[in-house]
Amino acid sequence: MPDKASAAGWVIEVVTLRQGGGPPLYKYFNVAIADVMAAVQATRKQPAAVQANRVEAVRPLSSGEIAALHLKAGQVKPA
Repeated sequence: MPDKASAAGWVIEVVTLRQGGGPPLYKYFNVAIADVMAAVQATRKQPAAVQANRVEAVRPLSSGEIAALHLKAGQVKPA
């Protein structure tokens, strides 16, 4: 796993609290954007994240992982 300085992208976690209670809904996205803040902002634009309570980076992705996931530069894809 790469460190933050060598990240080519990010795994982003989206957490949405359910109305009426129950366990929160977790979704993950692979994002081919090296800047962590830009990756989070790009994920916030996804329909699954619009009403999320929390959107944050979980871990960096290496350029090899980006290639293996078939992500293009700037792409946000559900994990």
